[in-house]
Amino acid sequence: MKWIKFSPFLLILLLIITCITCSARYKQEILKPDLDAFRAYYTRINSGEEFEKYARVGDYADVVVDLGKENGKLVFWRGSSYLPYWQTANGRWFVREIVPRKGDGNDQMPDKVNTYSHVKIIETSPEKVVVHWRYLPTFSGKNPHNGVSVIKFVDEYFTITPTGEVTRIIRKGTKKIDDWLDPLNRTTQKFLLTLNGIKEIELIKPRNSRKAAPVKGAEIKTELVAKPVAWWNFDEGQGDITVERISGVACTIEGHKSLWRKGVSGTALQFDGYTSLIKFPKSKAPKISSAITLEGWIALGAYPWSWAPIIQQCDDVPEEIERIIEEGKVENLKEPDFKMILKKENDTGYFLGIDGHGYPCFKLKVGDSWEELTSNFHLERRQWYHIAGTFDKDEGKMTIYVNGQPAGEKMVGHKNIVMSLKDIKIGQGKPRRPVDPVRMNTFVNTFSIDGLLDEIRIYDKALSADQIKQSFEKSKPSLADLINPEMDERTLPKGKSRSKFGAYYTHLKYYDVWDNLWRFSEHPDVVVEFDELPIKFIFWHGTGYVPMIVNEKEQWYSNEFNETWNKSGGKGCQEPMSDKGSYSNHVRIIENSAARVVIHWRYPLKDVLQTHANYVEETGWSDWADWYYYIYPDGVATKLMQLWTSGERNHEFIEGMAVYGPDQHPETIIETKPALYLADSLGNVVAYDWVPGQKIHYTNMKIIIVNYKARYKPFTIGDFTEGSVYKGELTKYSVFPAWNHWPVAQILSDGRYASFPDRAGHSSLIDNLVWPIYEEVYGDTPKYNWRHIKDKSTISKPGSGDRPYYSKILMEGMTDKAAGELASLAKSWLNPPELTTISGCVSSGYDKAQRAYVLKAEGNKMTFEIKGNSNSPIFNPCFVISNWKGKETKVTVVGQHLDDVRIGYPSTVRDKDMVVWLKMGCENIAKVTIESIE
Repeated sequence: MKWIKFSPFLLILLLIITCITCSARYKQEILKPDLDAFRAYYTRINSGEEFEKYARVGDYADVVVDLGKENGKLVFWRGSSYLPYWQTANGRWFVREIVPRKGDGNDQMPDKVNTYSHVKIIETSPEKVVVHWRYLPTFSGKNPHNGVSVIKFVDEYFTITPTGEVTRIIRKGTKKIDDWLDPLNRTTQKFLLTLNGIKEIELIKPRNSRKAAPVKGAEIKTELVAKPVAWWNFDEGQGDITVERISGVACTIEGHKSLWRKGVSGTALQFDGYTSLIKFPKSKAPKISSAITLEGWIALGAYPWSWAPIIQQCDDVPEEIERIIEEGKVENLKEPDFKMILKKENDTGYFLGIDGHGYPCFKLKVGDSWEELTSNFHLERRQWYHIAGTFDKDEGKMTIYVNGQPAGEKMVGHKNIVMSLKDIKIGQGKPRRPVDPVRMNTFVNTFSIDGLLDEIRIYDKALSADQIKQSFEKSKPSLADLINPEMDERTLPKGKSRSKFGAYYTHLKYYDVWDNLWRFSEHPDVVVEFDELPIKFIFWHGTGYVPMIVNEKEQWYSNEFNETWNKSGGKGCQEPMSDKGSYSNHVRIIENSAARVVIHWRYPLKDVLQTHANYVEETGWSDWADWYYYIYPDGVATKLMQLWTSGERNHEFIEGMAVYGPDQHPETIIETKPALYLADSLGNVVAYDWVPGQKIHYTNMKIIIVNYKARYKPFTIGDFTEGSVYKGELTKYSVFPAWNHWPVAQILSDGRYASFPDRAGHSSLIDNLVWPIYEEVYGDTPKYNWRHIKDKSTISKPGSGDRPYYSKILMEGMTDKAAGELASLAKSWLNPPELTTISGCVSSGYDKAQRAYVLKAEGNKMTFEIKGNSNSPIFNPCFVISNWKGKETKVTVVGQHLDDVRIGYPSTVRDKDMVVWLKMGCENIAKVTIESIE
């Protein structure tokens, strides 16, 4: 075969022709932008497939990116667990699945009811649309599921332009947080949407960035009082390995992140309270027999949930329950109402650590007896302490030391130490039940020290009291460092404080070691702020997105959520609190305009073991809740609480609670005299002084204000017929009930008493509120008669329809007004004035859930009257208008003063073209005209 020879000139010419041809072909494939149509919006696609018949979802379940009628739509659909497809007149094509998915569904819809899959619009503008898709790629089982972990989730972001160019960023869950945060450790796919399909342009695989530089520590102190047989000084300052200095054995630092800090000497390691652990192989462990000294430095961020070691080598014999004491079962049991008595441990080996209330402890197997010595010296948080424990067979005595001084001793006999044959562990011991449980639904957990550890040593001799003191002095840091160890401040998130009305996505930070437990991208949380009010609504993954109202002093309040109990094999409370890792709970901004914000919060009702309530095996559905918040510029929110269930309808809908962060106490937030103000719709007010254990029952109160120690206080309005003050579960810690199993706590418990202000916690205040059902649907099952009972709001027989649900509505916010002054607001909502159309529109009446009149325009001008009076006053009304074509709008009200007019044009919801909110109040007829001025 003869080769054809090309001159360099011909080769260059051929290359240019090829590039021109490819460029021309590429330009032909690019869509012609339709800027009038280009946008993303929420909708509910009714595909007609079988799963739709049972789908317990609302009107905003899917996302459509519209590129114009002549182009097509990119659709994020439940029927594919949100893997998007591109549809044009020529066909439908799914985007390539890059991370394989397999769950409890089929190949097309691997997440059968989208328990762990959701999608939301981050941005929609004339330039681009950004859509976020989050999912768990693999899991198994039915109820509960298996293989669910926060480190396995995947975040995908799609950025779409009007010409159909798409950039897709994929972040796959990682074991270490640094790999998740690495900007290079993600897959980037670029593709083109064409009239005839999807054309991939580029695929960039993940890679790793360079390692971070070492952390700078304190001055390194090397002088010892004796030679240890094992020594971890944690002076590496970087990486995931620390070396035991005597043997030279490298130990892996387990957990979400190896967080190096300034130590008492060189650097220290910060343990996250849950997953941090260092193990040293048993084959290399020192051989101890007749004497031992254990020592180490510790600075606590919070007290352990139960016993946690500084260092141990134990068999880790499982805990056993000896007996349970409940209220009424044992005479003179005052508090708490419940007590779990564990059998005395009979372990092997040694342990030096901290108990669940902050007291140092030294444990040892001497002869055939497991001996425990707990000091009565209480450790303060955020302060360095030197802890040591010694035992000598000849003396037969165990001694514990704090900061070089004896802090407890115990005579235990003249026998040898019986050693364990298990690995040495630093920072984390065996799984245990957290101390101070409220009831049985506190399960065995794995947790670690929450704080800093440094300079841990083992000696095969009992150091003298003088040597212990010298060891403390030789490694003691300066006084400034001693009382101020390097740890993040722990305060609840605050948001951006933009002084602008509206909602925004963000990633709210708490403190470093807690933040490292999660694998979320930039937009997991939502904050709503105001231009004229110093308050916020916060929807944060640290609370499982349970909505919070926050005042000017950063005091948090919530009216809780839907809850049921012990259904489908569940154990205890089945509620959004139980979704500790925010696996399923999520929040989305549905509307965000100058006139109002609409937030959607969705969650299943499950226990802390992930068992869903009222589970239906045939469909995969269980109890789910869709809550919709309609928030206006006056700081007032109404919410529609829609609960899907085929079970007994006895769910809780409200339990008013204060939420507080570390170093806050319930009584620093809430006044006790009075603690509550209760008012009827006429403005008559009753003040309630908080008396522990005293339960009051009230009737016909429509307004509740919790008396926070701030200018702005939480208020709740509803058509309540009766209710009560929360009673029970009290301890000496506070006159209010106080628990810290939620928020933020990652333990398997639905009730744990707070004993210190070391963790975020909450206190319940109002309970058992009874008010009417707003809407109920049984499918093919007829409605049953409702009957009110004292301890639950409503109860009836379960429904058996395809998509059964019932809902209630509430109004809430923060106010600087007295309870009686909220009567006009309450009456305007509970008994709204009639609207009569005059011209240019059709009215669908007043929707209490939205706190709005719903209108359909018939042109570019509409006029109507609102017939206010003393029983039905006009107070800051809102109008939701469909079929409105104008973009510039004028509003006038005859004979009434308007303090403010807010007009919004929602772009992310179909059939809502304009929202108008008026700041005004009166008790007579108001004639309103809305017209386009284009």
